[in-house]
Amino acid sequence: MPREPVTEEVVAQLRDVLESEMLDDDYNYMGAQFAAQDLGHEELAEFVYRADAATYYEAVQRAKGRIEDGSA
Repeated sequence: MPREPVTEEVVAQLRDVLESEMLDDDYNYMGAQFAAQDLGHEELAEFVYRADAATYYEAVQRAKGRIEDGSA
């Protein structure tokens, strides 16, 4: 099974979800999938559906890094 790529769009959309404070836990991937759908972030919703836990964790770490850096 090939690894799901963590694209720049996925990271940007995940940052938006994290900043929305819709999740009780940043690592709640099912909550992230529902929040992504609610916000119209289809690429993120598909990523969460296909990615394994380690890949989702990597995406969260990258999105959190962007939040801390204040970058887009």
